[in-house]
Amino acid sequence: MTAVATPLPLEEAPEAAAALPDAPEPNPIAGVVRAMRGRWKATIGGALVLGALMGAGGYLSGVQLYESQAILRVFPQESNILYATGDDSVLRTFDSFVRAETTYVASHPVMSRAVETLAGMRPELAAGLSVPDLTGSIEIRRSDSLIVLTTRSRDPGFAAQKLEAVVGAYLALNLEAEDARSEVRLAELHDREEELVARLTDLRADQLQIGGEFGMSAISRAHVEKIAQIDALAIRLGEIETSLAALETNTGSTSVDGADQEIMRATLLDDIIGALGTERARLLGELAALRVDFADRTNPRFEQRERTLVEEIAVVESALEDRREQIRVLAQTGALTDAPSQGGEQSIAEIRSLRDRIATQLENARAEARDLNRRRIDLDRVEQEIAAAEELLDETRRALEVIRLESGRALPGFTVLMSPPSQPVDPADDSRKMLAAGGVAGGGALALLIALILGLTERRLRFAETLTPVEHRLPVLQVSAAGDADADAADRLRNELQLHPLRRPRLVGKAPVITVVRAGTGPTSELALALAESYARARMKVLFIEADMGQSAGGEDGIGWSDLLCGERIALPEATEAPALWELSAGSSDRLDDRAISAPMVRAALDRLVRAFDVIIISGGSLQDRLSCQFLLSAADVGVLAVQPTDRRGSVLGQVERLDSLPRNGAVAVMRHALPGDPWLAVRT
Repeated sequence: MTAVATPLPLEEAPEAAAALPDAPEPNPIAGVVRAMRGRWKATIGGALVLGALMGAGGYLSGVQLYESQAILRVFPQESNILYATGDDSVLRTFDSFVRAETTYVASHPVMSRAVETLAGMRPELAAGLSVPDLTGSIEIRRSDSLIVLTTRSRDPGFAAQKLEAVVGAYLALNLEAEDARSEVRLAELHDREEELVARLTDLRADQLQIGGEFGMSAISRAHVEKIAQIDALAIRLGEIETSLAALETNTGSTSVDGADQEIMRATLLDDIIGALGTERARLLGELAALRVDFADRTNPRFEQRERTLVEEIAVVESALEDRREQIRVLAQTGALTDAPSQGGEQSIAEIRSLRDRIATQLENARAEARDLNRRRIDLDRVEQEIAAAEELLDETRRALEVIRLESGRALPGFTVLMSPPSQPVDPADDSRKMLAAGGVAGGGALALLIALILGLTERRLRFAETLTPVEHRLPVLQVSAAGDADADAADRLRNELQLHPLRRPRLVGKAPVITVVRAGTGPTSELALALAESYARARMKVLFIEADMGQSAGGEDGIGWSDLLCGERIALPEATEAPALWELSAGSSDRLDDRAISAPMVRAALDRLVRAFDVIIISGGSLQDRLSCQFLLSAADVGVLAVQPTDRRGSVLGQVERLDSLPRNGAVAVMRHALPGDPWLAVRT
């Protein structure tokens, strides 16, 4: 025991009858600031660490993209269509063609062939490359008549190779399509050409078979001669028929010698007429052949030869006419009928024989003429068909040449590679720096967010400022960074308790009872004992009671709080004894445990002690763990709630109602081991 001489200076205060003030409205911004209080150093440190890690990760995950570009140019087939006036259908057609070609560059066939090409060129980079991937990695846009292809890749060579593969596939497919279009038209014309050649071969065989060793001109000439011969034979036959009729009607008055002479003259004239007819037929054949051979009738040679033949034919025809007139005169005069009856019969027989021979020759000539005419007609037909087939064959071959030479002009335009894919040297986009900066910023933001979330979701008391909403019911008398056993903090707390206004007046002669408790878990022995020692240093007779049944029992005399509750008597100090500190241990838990304590037992035990001491300090323990703690508060004048930053906020705030209502003069809060960032640390130390 320590002797002290100062009496307990607790002041009495009038009963608090006025209504307690309402809790202030929560401020969201203040809540955020409060949540971040004391976390800034950790947040900044975390931001530096996370920012460095995420920045390094962003830099390592960033890539350098190299850009390559190729340009295709579409040229129109028509010249100066861009400056056309009036009807602009050609320009619209060309514009549609350019749009179609731009779409065709990005089509599936082109990209599929490009993927196959890349698989052969760069198998290590093109592994797993699909057509949609390649299509999505290449930007294709149109600028007037230009088709601009742009792509990016991590490998500078692969960027150019992608464009080379796409451009090559596009041009190759265009060429194949053009060849296919040409092949279709060429195949049709080739088939037509073969048919015409075969037909010409057959027609020429027919021509050779029909004409034999003679041509068209020879057959025409022979036919004309044969017609002339037929005319001569017909004339001779008619004359012989006339002579024969005259002889048959004549009685033979003329002499035989004279008849024979006239017959000889008539026969001679007939032979001359036959020769002249043959010559006339020959000349007519030459004239016909001449007219067939010369297509140009204005040729001087043709005109001269034609004139000569016409004159010769006129001379022969005049001679024939004279000979016929002579024979006609002989027949009229009856010179052939002067022979006697016997000679006349002989002459008639000869004339009839001559008539039959001439008739036979006439029939043969007519048959030959009909055959020549048939052959001439067939040859003319065959030659016309040959001419028509040759004309079609020439047209077909000209069309083939046109298709071969102008197959590229079947479309409104044609495409050429204006600018080959460029080989990039410097990266067009370097995402490493951007990702590193983003990683640093993200790391800082993440650290701040984590700290803010931890602060907003913090379930610990952490700062005494958290008790601001309930301070009108649970005043915070002291916030100290010192421990529970710190003597200076205990003296300051003693002074605050002595100055704290009371709700009810303290009865004269009774010691004030101060109960120290915790809302959470943990002992209160150190704080209560330090407070009791402080009162003892102030020269008061102080009794410290260890009422926490979980603490070790036993005192100097072996009697503790549990024994006192059971009715045991203890030696109380005399009134003349010097101020000192008396301690009462928890006692034996075998005799009385925490569950067997009642409120009358606590009041009865304290009633035996209040008149022997100046101050009674009770260490009540935890409100959560000890059932008797509430009985101690109800029997106390003032309750002291000991809190630390590690206590759960819900546990503290949940006991405010009990702390305010159970002690006679309410309760106060004391925070020890306060964090450096606590705003009340400097004010309520």
